[in-house]
Amino acid sequence: MLRRHGRALSEPGTVLLVATDPQVIAATRDAVRRMAGPPPMLMATAAEALSHMLGPGHAPRHLVVENGAGSLALLSAAQDPFNGTDLVVVTLPGQRLPAGMRQSPAEGIPLAAMLEAGRSRDALAACDAPALAASLARGEITVRFQPMVRLADRRPVMVEALARWERPGVALGAGDFVPLAERAGLGARLTFAVAQRAITALAAHRGRHRIRLSFNLPLAELVKPDLPVWLGRLVAESGLAPNDLLLELTESAQVRDRSVLRRALIRLAHAGFGVLLDDLSLDDGRSGLLELPFAGVKLDRSLVIAMPDDRRARGEVERIVRHARRRGMLVIAEGVTDSHVWRATAAAGCDLAQGFGVGRPLPPSALPDWIRAWRAAAMPGDQAP
Repeated sequence: MLRRHGRALSEPGTVLLVATDPQVIAATRDAVRRMAGPPPMLMATAAEALSHMLGPGHAPRHLVVENGAGSLALLSAAQDPFNGTDLVVVTLPGQRLPAGMRQSPAEGIPLAAMLEAGRSRDALAACDAPALAASLARGEITVRFQPMVRLADRRPVMVEALARWERPGVALGAGDFVPLAERAGLGARLTFAVAQRAITALAAHRGRHRIRLSFNLPLAELVKPDLPVWLGRLVAESGLAPNDLLLELTESAQVRDRSVLRRALIRLAHAGFGVLLDDLSLDDGRSGLLELPFAGVKLDRSLVIAMPDDRRARGEVERIVRHARRRGMLVIAEGVTDSHVWRATAAAGCDLAQGFGVGRPLPPSALPDWIRAWRAAAMPGDQAP
């Protein structure tokens, strides 16, 4: 039988269904039975399905939508090449399908075959510096927003902009091309492209919500004297303020001269921009950098995930939090996947939580929908806000 959506997070491999026609519901039920997967979750409305698509937990493996039942926002979210969800629109006799969407007639066997096959996934094209440079010129570097919430009251307060390289037939995450950009001398152009796209997107989509933005910068770009100048110009043009941004210093390069970094942090602070030390882990050789004037620190997900069961991990996080409190620094826990990790990070005194237990990376245009979904849901074991 079909399950109606409650407050629980979805299981891996979940099929979401948005339909009212008994024939479509029966076809989906039969198709999922053939796949031997968990029963499909029947959504009462497209808005309910969108909340599930954007909310905490696993992304649904498939979204099956009766033709005409899906909203534009839902179909757009499902077609994002980075979310891992396959969209199938089920048509009844005589119906026409919008261009570019996968279609199945309301018959169980064809639908089952489509769900098992999944979306056609092109192999990643070879990445090289000329191709990346051309994509930068064409504006093919985009961003996704991963949300962060305040542990004390669950309020959405910030998003991290994650770089993506999108071109016809290929969608690449940051790990596939950022190292290439740094090696090829394209770091400055990539940094500017990500900053411009992320700042413009936040200004367009945060609405009345006071949501801040963070994004990664390599050391070589962070210490450049002109960074506060062009970054300040982008912020002013967008209508945001410098304190709406936090820059994340990545671990891609070793800090050999702390005095240079200190001067850069002070220079940025005078311009209104705070800097976070990113991905601090257990036994991290960069711990000494916390003596510099950072605005905060992000704890690596490996350290955060270990906290519920590892006393040493908890002790290290508590030590970092005490140090941060003395210096007025923010502590952000990455990798908050479930209520156990949530409670451990809250007990240790962390300020913000980020991870799939809070929200998956989403297109900037979906930020308002995610905020509504987050406020309507509760993590397992917690009360809804």
